[in-house]
Amino acid sequence: MSVDPSHFLATSNGGKPPLLKLHNISARPELNGQLGQAVSFAAGRYVVAVLTAEIAATMAGGNNAVEPSYLKLKPESLVEATNFEQLKFGAAVAFHHAQLYIDSAACQERGSYIMSLLPQPLQAKLTPQKAILGAVIVVLLNIMLVFKLLSGWIGFTKIFVFLSLIALVSTITSPDWIEGVKAGKPLRLIAKSAAINSPTRFKQILIELTGYRNISDRMALGLMFAMLLWSGKILITPSARPARLQPPTPNGSMQPRVPRIPQYDLENIYKMGWDDAKAGNDFGTSLPEEILKADPVEDTVIKPSGYEESFDWAYDPPPPPKQKSSSFGMSTMLSIFTLYRFGKDLVVTPDGQLMLDPAFIMMKLRNIEPWRLGLMGMSLYRVVNAFV
Repeated sequence: MSVDPSHFLATSNGGKPPLLKLHNISARPELNGQLGQAVSFAAGRYVVAVLTAEIAATMAGGNNAVEPSYLKLKPESLVEATNFEQLKFGAAVAFHHAQLYIDSAACQERGSYIMSLLPQPLQAKLTPQKAILGAVIVVLLNIMLVFKLLSGWIGFTKIFVFLSLIALVSTITSPDWIEGVKAGKPLRLIAKSAAINSPTRFKQILIELTGYRNISDRMALGLMFAMLLWSGKILITPSARPARLQPPTPNGSMQPRVPRIPQYDLENIYKMGWDDAKAGNDFGTSLPEEILKADPVEDTVIKPSGYEESFDWAYDPPPPPKQKSSSFGMSTMLSIFTLYRFGKDLVVTPDGQLMLDPAFIMMKLRNIEPWRLGLMGMSLYRVVNAFV
């Protein structure tokens, strides 16, 4: 008999046991839906450590006083937790871990130090926990401000690709750097070890993301270089800047006016004409010279307010028409990957065997969460829209 028929142990998953979900337990139905990890396998059953977010956070903090409960379960009573369940469990563990840190003596000490930097009236209204929370909020607001400024200057896509590249390289090389620093190795040897182990570690990341285990070292190396080249192309390609528009009028106003014709009170002009006619004078005797010499056709041209006939500024021709960009972009690639992962989950059994039985596929479809079906529909629409 296999020592791990369902591949739930750490030895079958690169040293990291998957998060399992308990189901189909008729003897103790209250256990259905709980999460845990397989510890060993013997006599046809897995020994599973049932975990809660509180227990996992306490154990992650190094406190071994709290122990999970252990159960012996058949392989049919276990299934790998979905990505959403893993994300939800990880968020709960992070929340409880943060609560444990806030209640710790180290957090109290740091909070007291932050309070000592504040004015005395403000110190009386704070506690060390509130001071820590306020400092975290200030740091997050500053990060958001810097990100917004850099996004407007460099571009959101470049910032996203750059941060993703840093996160990927850090995830791949961090074990070698941590081990090398602890061992006191020279930086040259640490960097060499990280470069040698990078394809293997990247291969493990691909297996965890896709669930596809038949990835060779050369394939992982090629994919890693392709991703680095693609990221470099995005980072070094200059961003398209909006075309500089022609300078507007000095004050930017477009309200029409007649600048050359002097403005006089019509009643006064009418009165001057009346007086000339009454006195027997020629037409226009009392009228101002500016009005008599004004050309009604030329001078009534509507011009912008504040307009000056100046040709000192450079003329910028209108930009060329924008070319239609390809719809096969990052979102389409992510949609294709989502459809691939969705299809793989439908036709692959928990032990990695390909199953094309229609009854099996329909059973898997009925058990899929509604949010995953909605995500599949949006991904399918995005792919079809990109090629049609």
